[in-house]
Amino acid sequence: MQQIHWQDRFNIGVEVVDQAHRRLFSIVEKIMELYIEKHEDKFACVEGIKYFKAYAIRHFAEEEAYMREIGYPGYLTHKRHHDRMKRETLPALERALYASDFSTETVHRFIGVCTGWLTGHIIIEDRAITGKTVRKPLSLQDDGEEAVIREVLLYPLQEMFGQEIQFVGKFSTRDTILNAQHYEMIYGSQEGERLRFILSMDEQLLLRAAGLMFGIDFYARNEIVRFAMQEIAQHLIQGAAASFGTDPTAYQLEGDQFLTHEEYEQRFKEHEPWHSLLFSVKQECFSICVDRVSDNA
Repeated sequence: MQQIHWQDRFNIGVEVVDQAHRRLFSIVEKIMELYIEKHEDKFACVEGIKYFKAYAIRHFAEEEAYMREIGYPGYLTHKRHHDRMKRETLPALERALYASDFSTETVHRFIGVCTGWLTGHIIIEDRAITGKTVRKPLSLQDDGEEAVIREVLLYPLQEMFGQEIQFVGKFSTRDTILNAQHYEMIYGSQEGERLRFILSMDEQLLLRAAGLMFGIDFYARNEIVRFAMQEIAQHLIQGAAASFGTDPTAYQLEGDQFLTHEEYEQRFKEHEPWHSLLFSVKQECFSICVDRVSDNA
Protein backbone atom coordinates (compact mmCIF):
# COMPACT_ATOMS: atom_id res chain seq x y z
CA MET A 1 0.00 0.00 0.00
CA GLN A 2 1.27 3.49 -0.84
CA GLN A 3 1.75 6.08 1.84
CA ILE A 4 -0.69 8.79 2.89
CA HIS A 5 0.80 12.20 2.13
CA TRP A 6 0.05 15.68 3.35
CA GLN A 7 -1.15 18.00 0.59
CA ASP A 8 -0.38 21.70 0.63
CA ARG A 9 -3.87 22.53 -0.62
CA PHE A 10 -5.05 21.73 2.92
CA ASN A 11 -2.97 24.56 4.43
CA ILE A 12 -5.09 27.20 6.15
CA GLY A 13 -2.39 29.87 6.15
CA VAL A 14 -1.50 29.83 9.86
CA GLU A 15 1.98 28.34 10.11
CA VAL A 16 1.76 26.93 13.65
CA VAL A 17 -1.47 25.14 12.69
CA ASP A 18 -0.31 23.96 9.27
CA GLN A 19 2.97 22.67 10.71
CA ALA A 20 1.07 20.61 13.28
CA HIS A 21 -1.25 19.18 10.64
CA ARG A 22 1.73 18.16 8.50
CA ARG A 23 3.30 16.50 11.52
CA LEU A 24 0.15 14.56 12.40
CA PHE A 25 -0.10 13.26 8.84
CA SER A 26 3.56 12.24 8.93
CA ILE A 27 2.96 10.24 12.13
CA VAL A 28 0.12 8.35 10.43
CA GLU A 29 2.44 7.72 7.46
CA LYS A 30 5.04 6.24 9.81
CA ILE A 31 2.51 3.94 11.46
CA MET A 32 1.49 2.66 8.02
CA GLU A 33 5.10 2.17 6.98
CA LEU A 34 6.23 0.31 10.10
CA TYR A 35 3.20 -1.83 10.84
CA ILE A 36 1.50 -2.44 7.50
CA GLU A 37 4.30 -2.15 4.94
CA LYS A 38 7.21 -3.60 6.91
CA HIS A 39 5.14 -5.85 9.21
CA GLU A 40 7.20 -4.96 12.25
CA ASP A 41 6.04 -5.99 15.70
CA LYS A 42 3.24 -4.11 17.38
CA PHE A 43 5.65 -2.14 19.60
CA ALA A 44 6.29 0.28 16.73
CA CYS A 45 2.55 0.76 16.30
CA VAL A 46 2.01 1.25 20.04
CA GLU A 47 4.67 3.94 20.22
CA GLY A 48 3.43 5.63 17.05
CA ILE A 49 -0.14 5.78 18.34
CA LYS A 50 0.99 7.14 21.71
CA TYR A 51 2.97 9.83 19.89
CA PHE A 52 0.03 10.69 17.64
CA LYS A 53 -2.27 11.09 20.64
CA ALA A 54 0.21 13.21 22.60
CA TYR A 55 0.98 15.43 19.62
CA ALA A 56 -2.73 15.83 18.74
CA ILE A 57 -3.51 16.98 22.31
CA ARG A 58 -0.61 19.45 22.16
CA HIS A 59 -1.83 20.73 18.79
CA PHE A 60 -5.38 21.20 20.07
CA ALA A 61 -4.07 23.33 22.94
CA GLU A 62 -1.96 25.48 20.57
CA GLU A 63 -4.83 25.91 18.12
CA GLU A 64 -7.23 26.84 20.92
CA ALA A 65 -4.73 29.41 22.22
CA TYR A 66 -4.52 30.91 18.73
CA MET A 67 -8.33 31.12 18.48
CA ARG A 68 -8.53 32.88 21.85
CA GLU A 69 -5.78 35.29 20.81
CA ILE A 70 -7.62 36.41 17.68
CA GLY A 71 -11.03 36.38 19.38
CA TYR A 72 -12.47 33.74 17.07
CA PRO A 73 -16.27 33.69 17.66
CA GLY A 74 -16.60 29.96 16.96
CA TYR A 75 -14.08 29.02 19.65
CA LEU A 76 -16.38 27.08 21.98
CA THR A 77 -17.93 25.00 19.22
CA HIS A 78 -14.51 24.29 17.73
CA LYS A 79 -13.15 23.30 21.14
CA ARG A 80 -15.99 20.78 21.53
CA HIS A 81 -14.75 19.02 18.38
CA HIS A 82 -11.26 18.82 19.90
CA ASP A 83 -12.59 17.60 23.25
CA ARG A 84 -14.66 14.84 21.65
CA MET A 85 -11.68 13.62 19.63
CA LYS A 86 -9.41 13.77 22.70
CA ARG A 87 -11.78 12.29 25.30
CA GLU A 88 -13.89 9.86 23.27
CA THR A 89 -12.62 9.00 19.78
CA LEU A 90 -8.92 8.45 20.48
CA PRO A 91 -9.50 6.47 23.72
CA ALA A 92 -12.06 4.26 21.91
CA LEU A 93 -9.57 3.58 19.12
CA GLU A 94 -6.90 2.68 21.68
CA ARG A 95 -9.24 0.28 23.48
CA ALA A 96 -10.09 -1.46 20.20
CA LEU A 97 -6.41 -1.78 19.28
CA TYR A 98 -5.43 -3.37 22.59
CA ALA A 99 -8.51 -5.61 22.68
CA SER A 100 -7.64 -7.00 19.23
CA ASP A 101 -3.90 -7.22 19.99
CA PHE A 102 -3.32 -4.64 17.25
CA SER A 103 -4.98 -6.56 14.42
CA THR A 104 -4.55 -5.24 10.88
CA GLU A 105 -8.25 -4.32 10.79
CA THR A 106 -8.08 -2.13 13.89
CA VAL A 107 -4.85 -0.49 12.72
CA HIS A 108 -6.60 0.28 9.42
CA ARG A 109 -9.46 1.72 11.44
CA PHE A 110 -7.10 3.94 13.43
CA ILE A 111 -5.47 5.21 10.23
CA GLY A 112 -8.80 5.78 8.47
CA VAL A 113 -10.48 7.53 11.41
CA CYS A 114 -7.52 9.79 12.20
CA THR A 115 -6.86 10.74 8.59
CA GLY A 116 -10.55 11.25 7.83
CA TRP A 117 -11.06 13.27 11.01
CA LEU A 118 -8.07 15.49 10.25
CA THR A 119 -9.12 16.05 6.64
CA GLY A 120 -12.73 16.89 7.51
CA HIS A 121 -11.73 19.02 10.49
CA ILE A 122 -9.21 21.05 8.48
CA ILE A 123 -11.55 21.67 5.56
CA ILE A 124 -14.65 22.53 7.58
CA GLU A 125 -13.69 23.71 11.07
CA ASP A 126 -10.08 24.90 10.79
CA ARG A 127 -10.54 26.90 7.60
CA ALA A 128 -13.42 28.73 9.25
CA ILE A 129 -10.89 30.21 11.70
CA THR A 130 -9.33 32.22 8.88
CA GLY A 131 -12.65 32.98 7.20
CA LYS A 132 -11.94 30.75 4.21
CA THR A 133 -15.21 28.84 4.49
CA VAL A 134 -17.45 31.88 4.85
CA ARG A 135 -20.38 31.66 2.44
CA LYS A 136 -23.45 33.72 1.72
CA PRO A 137 -25.76 33.47 4.76
CA LEU A 138 -28.73 31.21 4.15
CA SER A 139 -31.95 30.90 6.06
CA LEU A 140 -34.53 28.13 6.14
CA GLN A 141 -37.32 30.65 5.76
CA ASP A 142 -35.91 32.39 2.68
CA ASP A 143 -33.97 29.63 0.95
CA GLY A 144 -35.56 26.38 2.12
CA GLU A 145 -34.04 23.25 3.64
CA GLU A 146 -32.73 21.85 0.36
CA ALA A 147 -30.83 25.02 -0.54
CA VAL A 148 -29.21 25.11 2.89
CA ILE A 149 -28.19 21.45 2.69
CA ARG A 150 -26.85 21.90 -0.83
CA GLU A 151 -24.72 24.92 0.03
CA VAL A 152 -23.42 23.40 3.27
CA LEU A 153 -22.25 20.31 1.36
CA LEU A 154 -20.95 21.88 -1.85
CA TYR A 155 -17.88 23.77 -0.61
CA PRO A 156 -16.31 21.01 1.54
CA LEU A 157 -17.01 18.40 -1.15
CA GLN A 158 -15.17 20.54 -3.69
CA GLU A 159 -12.23 20.84 -1.34
CA MET A 160 -12.15 17.09 -0.79
CA PHE A 161 -12.36 16.26 -4.48
CA GLY A 162 -9.81 18.92 -5.32
CA GLN A 163 -11.90 20.13 -8.26
CA GLU A 164 -15.14 21.92 -9.05
CA ILE A 165 -18.41 20.17 -8.28
CA GLN A 166 -21.69 21.24 -9.82
CA PHE A 167 -25.09 20.87 -8.21
CA VAL A 168 -27.27 19.33 -10.94
CA GLY A 169 -30.64 19.26 -9.19
CA LYS A 170 -33.07 17.00 -7.44
CA PHE A 171 -32.31 13.29 -7.78
CA SER A 172 -34.89 10.53 -8.03
CA THR A 173 -33.95 7.17 -6.56
CA ARG A 174 -35.62 5.64 -9.63
CA ASP A 175 -32.78 7.12 -11.71
CA THR A 176 -29.58 5.16 -12.19
CA ILE A 177 -25.96 6.02 -11.51
CA LEU A 178 -23.86 3.49 -13.42
CA ASN A 179 -21.77 1.09 -11.30
CA ALA A 180 -22.87 2.91 -8.15
CA GLN A 181 -21.66 1.93 -4.71
CA HIS A 182 -24.25 2.80 -2.07
CA TYR A 183 -22.87 3.77 1.34
CA GLU A 184 -25.43 4.15 4.13
CA MET A 185 -24.96 5.90 7.48
CA ILE A 186 -27.59 6.08 10.22
CA TYR A 187 -27.34 8.95 12.70
CA GLY A 188 -29.31 9.42 15.91
CA SER A 189 -29.92 12.39 18.19
CA GLN A 190 -30.45 12.50 21.94
CA GLU A 191 -34.06 13.46 21.24
CA GLY A 192 -34.58 10.16 19.43
CA GLU A 193 -34.64 11.48 15.86
CA ARG A 194 -32.80 9.28 13.36
CA LEU A 195 -31.54 10.24 9.93
CA ARG A 196 -30.32 8.09 7.05
CA PHE A 197 -27.65 9.37 4.66
CA ILE A 198 -26.88 7.42 1.51
CA LEU A 199 -24.02 8.35 -0.80
CA SER A 200 -24.32 6.73 -4.24
CA MET A 201 -21.19 6.98 -6.34
CA ASP A 202 -19.34 5.01 -8.99
CA GLU A 203 -16.65 2.98 -7.21
CA GLN A 204 -13.83 4.41 -9.31
CA LEU A 205 -14.99 7.95 -8.56
CA LEU A 206 -15.13 7.04 -4.86
CA LEU A 207 -11.59 5.66 -4.95
CA ARG A 208 -10.31 8.69 -6.88
CA ALA A 209 -11.92 11.00 -4.33
CA ALA A 210 -10.25 9.09 -1.49
CA GLY A 211 -6.95 9.19 -3.36
CA LEU A 212 -7.17 12.94 -3.87
CA MET A 213 -7.85 13.47 -0.18
CA PHE A 214 -5.00 11.27 1.03
CA GLY A 215 -2.47 11.74 -1.75
CA ILE A 216 -2.32 8.03 -2.65
CA ASP A 217 -3.92 5.68 -5.16
CA PHE A 218 -6.61 3.31 -3.93
CA TYR A 219 -7.25 0.38 -6.27
CA ALA A 220 -9.97 -1.25 -4.18
CA ARG A 221 -12.32 -0.23 -1.40
CA ASN A 222 -10.85 -1.04 2.01
CA GLU A 223 -11.31 -0.32 5.70
CA ILE A 224 -9.15 2.80 5.57
CA VAL A 225 -11.48 4.31 2.94
CA ARG A 226 -14.57 3.26 4.88
CA PHE A 227 -13.54 4.69 8.24
CA ALA A 228 -12.21 7.87 6.64
CA MET A 229 -15.58 8.33 4.93
CA GLN A 230 -17.32 7.97 8.28
CA GLU A 231 -15.30 10.78 9.81
CA ILE A 232 -15.63 13.11 6.84
CA ALA A 233 -19.38 12.49 6.73
CA GLN A 234 -19.58 13.30 10.44
CA HIS A 235 -18.00 16.70 9.84
CA LEU A 236 -20.34 17.41 6.92
CA ILE A 237 -23.38 16.48 9.00
CA GLN A 238 -22.20 18.56 11.94
CA GLY A 239 -21.73 21.51 9.57
CA ALA A 240 -25.25 21.04 8.23
CA ALA A 241 -26.66 20.77 11.76
CA ALA A 242 -24.98 24.04 12.74
CA SER A 243 -26.54 25.75 9.70
CA PHE A 244 -29.95 24.58 10.88
CA GLY A 245 -29.31 26.06 14.34
CA THR A 246 -28.75 22.64 15.90
CA ASP A 247 -25.93 21.61 18.23
CA PRO A 248 -23.24 20.29 15.84
CA THR A 249 -22.62 17.28 18.08
CA ALA A 250 -26.31 16.42 18.40
CA TYR A 251 -26.25 13.64 15.81
CA GLN A 252 -23.94 10.67 16.31
CA LEU A 253 -23.27 7.70 14.05
CA GLU A 254 -25.23 4.58 15.00
CA GLY A 255 -24.17 2.34 12.14
CA ASP A 256 -22.94 2.25 8.56
CA GLN A 257 -22.70 -0.23 5.71
CA PHE A 258 -22.33 -0.60 1.98
CA LEU A 259 -25.64 -1.61 0.41
CA THR A 260 -26.32 -3.84 -2.56
CA HIS A 261 -28.39 -2.22 -5.27
CA GLU A 262 -31.35 -4.34 -4.18
CA GLU A 263 -31.00 -3.14 -0.58
CA TYR A 264 -30.76 0.44 -1.79
CA GLU A 265 -33.96 0.09 -3.81
CA GLN A 266 -35.71 -1.48 -0.83
CA ARG A 267 -34.91 1.57 1.33
CA PHE A 268 -37.03 3.75 -0.96
CA LYS A 269 -39.57 1.23 -2.21
CA GLU A 270 -42.52 3.05 -0.67
CA HIS A 271 -41.40 6.67 -0.76
CA GLU A 272 -38.80 9.07 -2.09
CA PRO A 273 -36.28 10.35 0.48
CA TRP A 274 -36.77 13.59 2.39
CA HIS A 275 -33.99 15.23 0.34
CA SER A 276 -32.13 13.81 -2.67
CA LEU A 277 -29.44 15.83 -4.41
CA LEU A 278 -27.48 15.09 -7.58
CA PHE A 279 -23.95 16.45 -8.12
CA SER A 280 -21.51 16.16 -11.03
CA VAL A 281 -17.71 16.00 -11.16
CA LYS A 282 -16.73 16.59 -14.79
CA GLN A 283 -18.66 13.87 -16.66
CA GLU A 284 -19.50 11.74 -13.62
CA CYS A 285 -22.35 12.05 -11.14
CA PHE A 286 -23.07 11.10 -7.55
CA SER A 287 -26.07 11.54 -5.29
CA ILE A 288 -26.69 12.18 -1.62
CA CYS A 289 -30.02 11.14 -0.13
CA VAL A 290 -31.19 12.24 3.31
CA ASP A 291 -34.18 10.54 4.89
CA ARG A 292 -35.85 10.29 8.26
CA VAL A 293 -35.79 6.82 9.78
CA SER A 294 -38.78 5.43 11.65
CA ASP A 295 -38.32 3.52 14.91
CA ASN A 296 -39.15 0.20 13.25
CA ALA A 297 -36.75 0.64 10.33
